[in-house]
Amino acid sequence: MRNRDQADNQKKDETAEERMDQEELYALMMDALDGELSEAGLAELEFHLRARPRLAREWEAMRAVDMLFRNSPVLQPAVNLRRQTLARLPAARQRLYAGVVIYLMVLASGLIPLAAIGWIGLQIAPILGQPAFWRSIWQGALQFGGLLQIMIAALLNGAGDFLREQPLALAWFMALVGVIVLWAGVYNKLVLQTRRVQS
Repeated sequence: MRNRDQADNQKKDETAEERMDQEELYALMMDALDGELSEAGLAELEFHLRARPRLAREWEAMRAVDMLFRNSPVLQPAVNLRRQTLARLPAARQRLYAGVVIYLMVLASGLIPLAAIGWIGLQIAPILGQPAFWRSIWQGALQFGGLLQIMIAALLNGAGDFLREQPLALAWFMALVGVIVLWAGVYNKLVLQTRRVQS
């Protein structure tokens, strides 16, 4: 068991060293691409890359991408690009018509829901004018109030039964409230004292 643990620790140390070596190698690669690496640094990089074929392939890919960027031509816009772009835009009258159409579409998209609400209101208006409708609403509200009253009474009765059976819960609650009030007083006193000291 001890040999297995030692072997596992040795593997972890080796992988940590390899990771650190890879980070150092990546730093060397970046310096080499920027042209900031000395001859000794280049020789060290080549030595390490010969021992690690995967990193050597990555290095070759990085050099190829770097050469591609260095050798690609710098693109510049045409001299008369502004004039050509303005010439391709539609005429002022067409832009005005397009703007009016877009404005009317936006206006209609806002008016359509308002018209739908108005239509629904007109359909419901006869129902709202009947006293039986309002009477049924009032009876529903009274029934809901009665149900709410029953629920609150049941909740209070249950809490009372719980406190009668478990008086220690009330003591814990009172202790928590006392601690909160005590620390709130201490906090306020400290804050007020620091404000007085600062002013």
